[in-house]
Amino acid sequence: MKEKILAAITIGQAPRVDITADILPLLPQHVTLREYGALDDFTLEEIEARFAPAEGDEVLVSRMRDGRQAQFAERFVTPLVQQKIDQAEAEGADATILFCTGVFPKFRHKKLFLEPQPLFHAAVQKLADGDKVGVLVPMEEQIAQGYQFWGKSGVDVEIACASPYGAFDRVVEAAKAFKGRELAFLCTDCMGYSVAMKRAIEDETGLSVLLPRTLAVRILCEFLA
Repeated sequence: MKEKILAAITIGQAPRVDITADILPLLPQHVTLREYGALDDFTLEEIEARFAPAEGDEVLVSRMRDGRQAQFAERFVTPLVQQKIDQAEAEGADATILFCTGVFPKFRHKKLFLEPQPLFHAAVQKLADGDKVGVLVPMEEQIAQGYQFWGKSGVDVEIACASPYGAFDRVVEAAKAFKGRELAFLCTDCMGYSVAMKRAIEDETGLSVLLPRTLAVRILCEFLA
């Protein structure tokens, strides 16, 4: 079978060992993963000084190479992501996935490109079928924009927050807010949440959890198989 290259672009820094630990086992043997980071050329201090969100900005969070969390505005990172898409395709990528569930302007690409947010929202909207869904976001600053984005997708949501880049137990604790609620299921609205977090949340709440990192990669595997 022909060897294929899947490019993975994080809005933070590569490599994203926290994500690849969950998705590499899902990839066919003939697929090689190459990682690119939009913020590879910046320190955390530079990011905080140059790319900090202002009022009205879409707030994004991601992981630095050393595991620390970075917070920044979408408008600053979007052109850097585009540069990495161009680079990945020039270096032979057969397909590209964005490691972020944020909302972005349309990216330019020549090969297959998977942006998780539209796919994720469409899947949730269909599966919920009008019922309310619990959503976990990384930061308190993302709660208001979460209601806005999910509302535009026609999904009735209840939102809580806990960063996947912080303590594992805090994620599970935040998810307890959904316990006993009349919800169709839960969503973790960030590529940073892991399979281990999904399982712990399901055990704690008794609700199924839709995880964007594995959902997106499984869809891509249909094209790469």
